[in-house]
Amino acid sequence: MKTTSTALPEPIEEILADERRALEHQRLHLVSLYPNQYVALSGGHFIDHDPDDEVLAARMYKKLGNKPFYIARLEDQTTVYDLPSPEISG
Repeated sequence: MKTTSTALPEPIEEILADERRALEHQRLHLVSLYPNQYVALSGGHFIDHDPDDEVLAARMYKKLGNKPFYIARLEDQTTVYDLPSPEISG
């Protein structure tokens, strides 16, 4: 008898924690390029930046669809925003 195993999606908390760690590894480089701007990461990679977080989020939804991404402002003290997916808040 052949069985198949379907991997469950990684919980969003784990995905966001991975993205935060990826940002910390890239922070010095990114802040030198985009000080006081918002940056977006997905899959541990820098994707885009913008001075306006809402404009950046809209672009990211358009680029990635429902795939998780992380947005953070490059500043001396980190501020975290938790933005629900538009599909969830409908």
